Amino acid sequence: MTAFPKRQGRWIPWAAAALVLMAWGQAMAVEVTRVKVFRAPDRVELTFSEPVAAKVVKIDDHELLIALKDATVSEGLLPGPGTIEVAVRRRTPSVTTLLVRTADPILAMEHGWTGSRLVILLSLKETLRSKAPRSVKRPADVLTPERVLGRIPAPAGSRAEETHLVAREGFSGTVDDLLLEVKSTLCREGDGMDRILTLMQSGAYRRAEQEAAKSLKLSDMPRGCAEGLEILRVLSGFRSAESSHHQDGFVSLPARINDFISRYPDSPYLPYALSMLGSTYAALGDHGMAEGYFRVVLEDHIGFTGAPDTAFRLAKLLRRTDRAVEALPMLKTVTDLGESLAFAGEAKKEMALVLYDVGDFAKSQALFEALMAESEEAVWQDPDLLLYGGQAALRAGHREVARRYLVQFANLFPDAQGADMALESVGESWLDDGRPDRAKAFFRMVIERYTEGEGYVTALVRLAEQLPDRKEKEALYTQVIDDFSEHPLARLSMLRMASLYDEAGEHEASVAMVKKLLEVGAGGLRAEAYARAEQAVLGHFKGLMAEGRYVDLIAFFEKERRLLHKLENPDIFLLAGEAFMTAHLYGSAAKELERAIVLSMKRLKWSGEERLAGLYFQLGQALDEGGRKKEAQTIFTRYLERYPKAPGQGESSLRLGRILYEAGELEQAEVLFKKSLSFGEGAEAQVWLSRCREDLGDHAGAAGRLKKAIPLLEAGEPVPSDDLYAAYRRLGDLEMKLGKYLDAVTAFAGAEKYAGEEVSGEELRFLRADALAKGGETSRAMVLYRAVSTSDDEFWSGMATERLRAMELDKRLGGDR
Repeated sequence: MTAFPKRQGRWIPWAAAALVLMAWGQAMAVEVTRVKVFRAPDRVELTFSEPVAAKVVKIDDHELLIALKDATVSEGLLPGPGTIEVAVRRRTPSVTTLLVRTADPILAMEHGWTGSRLVILLSLKETLRSKAPRSVKRPADVLTPERVLGRIPAPAGSRAEETHLVAREGFSGTVDDLLLEVKSTLCREGDGMDRILTLMQSGAYRRAEQEAAKSLKLSDMPRGCAEGLEILRVLSGFRSAESSHHQDGFVSLPARINDFISRYPDSPYLPYALSMLGSTYAALGDHGMAEGYFRVVLEDHIGFTGAPDTAFRLAKLLRRTDRAVEALPMLKTVTDLGESLAFAGEAKKEMALVLYDVGDFAKSQALFEALMAESEEAVWQDPDLLLYGGQAALRAGHREVARRYLVQFANLFPDAQGADMALESVGESWLDDGRPDRAKAFFRMVIERYTEGEGYVTALVRLAEQLPDRKEKEALYTQVIDDFSEHPLARLSMLRMASLYDEAGEHEASVAMVKKLLEVGAGGLRAEAYARAEQAVLGHFKGLMAEGRYVDLIAFFEKERRLLHKLENPDIFLLAGEAFMTAHLYGSAAKELERAIVLSMKRLKWSGEERLAGLYFQLGQALDEGGRKKEAQTIFTRYLERYPKAPGQGESSLRLGRILYEAGELEQAEVLFKKSLSFGEGAEAQVWLSRCREDLGDHAGAAGRLKKAIPLLEAGEPVPSDDLYAAYRRLGDLEMKLGKYLDAVTAFAGAEKYAGEEVSGEELRFLRADALAKGGETSRAMVLYRAVSTSDDEFWSGMATERLRAMELDKRLGGDR
């Protein structure tokens, strides 16, 4: 393997850095042909027409200098703004200096040449804290820093299939086997190698690290001894960091390990260094870098005694990054090596966890039970055995066994993480067994024992779902909503509360709760939330219409219009349209009915012919009543053609006939009035047919239609007095035109019977008198004229007086003759 270049970790002031970078001679300039910034892993690549002398210096936490001897860089090649930026800092006749600036702090840096490319690999703080994306498999040539630098050829074939692990007798299978590999014979008696090994074997890693540092300062140290002391110092630092259980202890390790690799590129201890480097990046949270180094060890250092532990650590990493399926074959290979490994028990447990994650619950349960059976102390020492063993049994369908393990776990470790969830799971299992009484008992136990936690919140919701009393249910749901507002079950609780309100007829409260849920973010409950809101709104609207509270419906509709438009329920807009119609707000009614039609056609389950026919009919009514006659004519025409068997054919024909009549199209209007008559629209259709006949000059036909209409009107409940007055009055006028004066008297008498207060009774008596006079009933006519002449109606009394004078004059003149 080619060496890693020695890393420059010193902090150099700008001025001093410039002196270092300008300390070369002059030559012909080489062109930089490309400058590129990459992510995952973070790196900067410079491509040259041919390699040049270069130095890379870290200036501070966010900046690097790249000094290039006898090279030129065009400004146009530099990448645009981003998390990693590259700019030309300065130019001299022999040196071009580039400045690399990063948005995130630089924790580690290394660089090297691959062909004519200079690659600067960066470990940024943001990357170290990030998790590898779920279910994304990245090839080793991307994840492995050595391969980015062109140092290790990627082997062909499946990495998992070509991972060969060996358990050597007398070795632990971990990086601690280094203590057996280091050759102390290469050191002199005073170099301290034996003492350092003794300290490390006893676990005194910090002291061993200090002793190794002292020994390395000795003069004339043999290279083989220095190499061994360096790697032991690295191992001591690594083990010290692991034992501290704190991430800060690992931060300086990548630089130290890479320093060893740079100094001893052909060292037999190289796989130990690479394995520790992978574990270090794993501890720092840089899973991509960790996986890359682990795979380098497993694929390129076959036979390495510490490979089983490397494979084990890689498998753990894969499981923790949601790639348990990939971890399974690797862990099986590790566990198949037997009990000689120092971490055999841990590997079995990890195998059980991986089996649990991949859904093989029966095997996971069996393995956890085997681990519990190996030692009585194991159950007391490791809570995970009972917890995960119980959960695996539960998911494998062995509920009785699961309950035993989970209850034992909660009793032995009442304060352990997951204890509340264990008891809650027991309650769930009793629900599955059809024992809600026992389930409620366990849910109550969780609520009494704990005050927070996943199991506690879940128990609150599950208990509420099982209780019959509404007040208790509301109290529990309210507690979840108020005290655990960020928990996903708080959103479910809001939905349950909305259901309770709706079932109790408190529809407005239900809608308000759904709105609150949508405001905080319903997530996966969004569809159910909208469905609940639809149901509540429809219940509210139907109740209001049944009570005649159409004004309240309109007010609610306008207030919640934004939400209602999102629901896109045709029935909501249909009811709103009907409310607007009742309030005589025909323009608004038409608008909402049009929306109902559009939504009905959009939602297939609403778009039946009968439903659409009804909507078109109501839309035509709204347009007609609102005076939008042309639009109403279009809708009614379409309705009559498209839905010949719909129940609204009669009224639609009548309304369309009226529109055509008012437009002067009498013949077409008459056809429609006759059609409406055939559908049972009797009285009104007869009245309109009489108008058509009258306008066409057929007074007899017009009178005949009115005579048919009047009995129908008089049979109505309640009696339509205004319509009867108008019919009798028109019939009287028609009879007068036909010369049937005595029939006109009867008609005017009918009009007088149904006349309202706004109609002058004296006028109607005058008309009757006129008809009697023309019909030869002079005496009767004069009696009526005299009655009108003595009335308080100045106009008609005057008219009656004139008629009386004329009749008396005619009588005298007739007598004289």
